[in-house]
Amino acid sequence: MSDSKVIVVFGATGVQGRYLIEALSSNNSPNSDSTPWTIIALSRNVTSSTSTSLAKLPGVRVVQVEADVMDVPIKAFAATGVEKGKVYGCVSIQGYVDVKTMYSQGCAIGDAAKEWGVKHFVYSSGDVGNKGTAGFAEFDIKLSVEKHLTTLFPNSHTYLRPVQFMETWTSTDFIFRMGRTVAAKFALGPNPEMKHQLISVKDIGRAGAKAFIQGPEWCDGVVRLAGDSLTISEIEAIFNEVLGHPPVYAPYLLAAAVRYMVPVLRGMTTFFGTVGYGINIETCRQELPELEDLRAFLIRTKAK
Repeated sequence: MSDSKVIVVFGATGVQGRYLIEALSSNNSPNSDSTPWTIIALSRNVTSSTSTSLAKLPGVRVVQVEADVMDVPIKAFAATGVEKGKVYGCVSIQGYVDVKTMYSQGCAIGDAAKEWGVKHFVYSSGDVGNKGTAGFAEFDIKLSVEKHLTTLFPNSHTYLRPVQFMETWTSTDFIFRMGRTVAAKFALGPNPEMKHQLISVKDIGRAGAKAFIQGPEWCDGVVRLAGDSLTISEIEAIFNEVLGHPPVYAPYLLAAAVRYMVPVLRGMTTFFGTVGYGINIETCRQELPELEDLRAFLIRTKAK
């Protein structure tokens, strides 16, 4: 471990965290005691199937933390057993929480990492397009977290800025079915030439791993991530081609009612329909040649 760079991962057992850990641990040899990366995956339940599968990866150690790990992250660093100044990197991947919690947790993890002497901080943020703002708090709040993190790690941060996840177009969860229905019927449908950009969560994880391998100088610390750029007609055509049916939507009238009541869906409608992300896909592929387009993503996930 003395020759390894220690990485502490908040959000390790989520989909994005798992992909990041898998990608980074693939650089470790399973048959050697000397590994370039010692990855500490924080988990509220070390006996869960996700935690036990992570623990089998080379160089990965799963550490039990309390339920308030995201709110009081300093306790998580203490639980790792790694001394202050000995942790090279920290990954912060937050779940779906309200705006106030997103900000407080994001800043708290950064503060704790700074106190523990972290050298390189990787934050899973979100893209807001070329204007520097999406125009509504639920998207823009992560930029506010970035500003705080920059005061702590001015030259040693990496901000991953992904566009909308491809997984939100295939998930059976109600919240995601509603989100894609609003995007398709209220944002992209009325603007049929508007290109909507998507990224697979697997690619976000791989980008996070590459950030540590390349160092904070990579992409000047800001990595915009998009794997495909499609109109709604193109999205639906690819779904039909690969899966035999279009994306599964919620009832139109229900989506209309929920959109009316939920501010984030109204903000998302305006952003997706009139502004968009505007990332240069080819530039992304120069940095990450393995990026999946929507067709490749659907083929991979269909096989599971």
